[in-house]
Amino acid sequence: MKTKLTQLIPVVLALLIIGFRYFSNWCIDVASSCYGTWIHQISLTFTKPLYFFALALLPIAIIVIFIPRKVFMSWIKLAAWMIPVSIIFIALTPVNSNAFMDFFPFYRDDAARLAGEVFSTISLILIIWKWIASRRARRIS
Repeated sequence: MKTKLTQLIPVVLALLIIGFRYFSNWCIDVASSCYGTWIHQISLTFTKPLYFFALALLPIAIIVIFIPRKVFMSWIKLAAWMIPVSIIFIALTPVNSNAFMDFFPFYRDDAARLAGEVFSTISLILIIWKWIASRRARRIS
């Protein structure tokens, strides 16, 4: 039971991030006390890209609940270096452009979507590969 609780942590984090995005939108739109606060200031630069990354992470996080512990540990090793690299990639991308002609319109939201999709795709490939390898090893023994 304890192992399944640890495998539930990515789902909880993804849902908290998604929930914070909806809460911050509601707070900015409805409550006048939120307008101009730190929630309003981080909306475009931090909350929205993190929301898009969490949306791509959520299906993989749900899959991770049901996989064996050995496959989960290999996924954690992938996530331990790929999530920080994705965050750095997202942070280095501009929020928006003030240029008159923007020849390459690739902004932070797009970078978050791309990083989330790449992370989810690689995670899914790793999970399937490790799951098949563990089943073969079990069948041979």
